[in-house]
Amino acid sequence: MHATALDVLEASGYATQISATFSRAMELIPGSFADRETAALRFANELVRRYLTGELQRIADGFGAEVTVDGQRYRRHELGEVAYHSLVGDLPVTRHTYRQTGVHNGPTVVPVELVAGLVDGATRGLAYSVAQGYAAIPLREYEAQMAAAHRDIPSRSKLERLAKHIGEEVQRELPVVEPIVRSSESIPDEITSITVGIDRAAAPMAEPRAEEPCRRPRRRGKPYVRRAPDPVDVVYRMAYVGTVALCDANGDAKVVRRFAATAAEGPDVLVARVFDEIEHVLGERPALPIVVVQDGAPELWNLVDGALEARGLAATHRLIDRFHVDEHLAALIASFADDGEEAHALFDRWRAALDRSDTAIDRIARAIGEIELWYQFGEIEGKAMPRAFEAVMAARLAGDRWKEFSRHAEYIRRNKGRMRYATARRHGFAIGSGVTEGACKSVIACRFKRSGQRWSERGLSTGLTLRTLHLSERLKPCFARVAASYERPVHAV
Repeated sequence: MHATALDVLEASGYATQISATFSRAMELIPGSFADRETAALRFANELVRRYLTGELQRIADGFGAEVTVDGQRYRRHELGEVAYHSLVGDLPVTRHTYRQTGVHNGPTVVPVELVAGLVDGATRGLAYSVAQGYAAIPLREYEAQMAAAHRDIPSRSKLERLAKHIGEEVQRELPVVEPIVRSSESIPDEITSITVGIDRAAAPMAEPRAEEPCRRPRRRGKPYVRRAPDPVDVVYRMAYVGTVALCDANGDAKVVRRFAATAAEGPDVLVARVFDEIEHVLGERPALPIVVVQDGAPELWNLVDGALEARGLAATHRLIDRFHVDEHLAALIASFADDGEEAHALFDRWRAALDRSDTAIDRIARAIGEIELWYQFGEIEGKAMPRAFEAVMAARLAGDRWKEFSRHAEYIRRNKGRMRYATARRHGFAIGSGVTEGACKSVIACRFKRSGQRWSERGLSTGLTLRTLHLSERLKPCFARVAASYERPVHAV
């Protein structure tokens, strides 16, 4: 659309005229090239600001005494001046509000805002810029970037309110908007499997102190005096993150969709969105296998298994993330063996066996059981303990060391049915949950766990919505459809 508008201006000759006039005006500016660049950018902003102000005023002046909106009749009510917000500064406009007829103290509308599609008092250009900025970086940094780009944006408090308002609107419309956006996306031909995973990551939440009752707002009778905010405690709550990755024949993720929910929201809506995504992909490519890869948390497996059963789907492979398994095996060996060649060789043998055979984990589990018996009895039916372990067994498998060994051994036994990697490797399936683990970092840690940050439920919830859409490359189309709902026809009576 932007290119088409420029083509029209070029064809009309206005672009050449405007450029020539602008160049002559800039000749009046003294100083260096850098000085003239700054002046030119500010002048361009002012030209756009005056144009936008004039357009809004023209729209506002075009309404008569009565109008209809969505079939309802409204009568002119009050006149007032409002400063709307844009990327190039405030746009002061004198406009009327209109009140619904036939209803005492009925609802009011502002026709100029409906026709222009203003989002909470902001132009669509500013609204999308704020949504994108809030999704990507703290608003303090966004504000600094806009200033460096010679943009004249509202105060940070207004940006904060606008960002949260947009986030809430996107959340509300997402059940309708996301399927529409999803249906417009194509699935690359190279995709051979779907990998899904759910994880959790802690986010710092600001919560009122239990011993401090919340103060009730009072009607102001005296001039406002600033006071300290109510005391809060920073408590880390586990937010949920889910991913759906479309992988190629090497198990590499080519397309990743990310989803998140706060601890208060819980995982149900997130799981539903994850499996809506999977069902859409299967609708396009029904033969694609589903591979579940995540850590060993039982509650997360219950969520995935429950959703699979509820949707009548079956996972081709269900795997514990291989990195987690290697960590547990290494820690288990370190709890009873010294850091020598024999211990390293044992770890390498176990890892290689897992790559070669699906039944290797059964043999490893039996070997771990033998080590427990060696510790308790010193031998198993005449089979002596390996010498590499004898010297350190008594010292290592005592007290906390024995607890550590038992913890890792139980993890292996409990999850060994999801540690069969050989077949998954042969089919080119992903065996690591790097996509999901990475999402915990890219979605939450990189944006919501910066130094000094703490979040309200509303701020984190709206921020997660915008950020996951941004990282899934869906923010722009979702925002466009949500913002379009602000633009409604207004008819003269």
